[in-house]
Amino acid sequence: MAAGAAAPLPLEDQWPSPPTRRAPIAPTEEQLRQEPWYHGQMSRRAAEKLLRADGDFLVRDSVTNPGQYVLTGMHAGQPKHLLLVDPEGVVRTKDVLFESISHLIDYHLQNGQPIVAAESELHLRGVVKREP
Repeated sequence: MAAGAAAPLPLEDQWPSPPTRRAPIAPTEEQLRQEPWYHGQMSRRAAEKLLRADGDFLVRDSVTNPGQYVLTGMHAGQPKHLLLVDPEGVVRTKDVLFESISHLIDYHLQNGQPIVAAESELHLRGVVKREP
């Protein structure tokens, strides 16, 4: 090696690491408690009893899947239950990633687009507000 020439960098310092998909910070319960449509821990059956018309919806904590959030809504007279956080901790629908559950709900309320799941779609029209 010539005098003054830098030693080659170790291989791991030469290439950037492959891109990683960072999961957003998990929604805190404190953040969700500010939302009128968030009901906290609630069973599937109890949530279904609160739905009256197509488009009615609420978000609840899953009783059977701790740490998971469920969107419960009415579509074509039938209750639907959609998980909102994927196994990597990302809030998403079939096609779009969201910063938070609030962002997902606000987005679909404002643009009228349905939330599309594997077997169904759910329009968000009527917020089922939790009891004070």
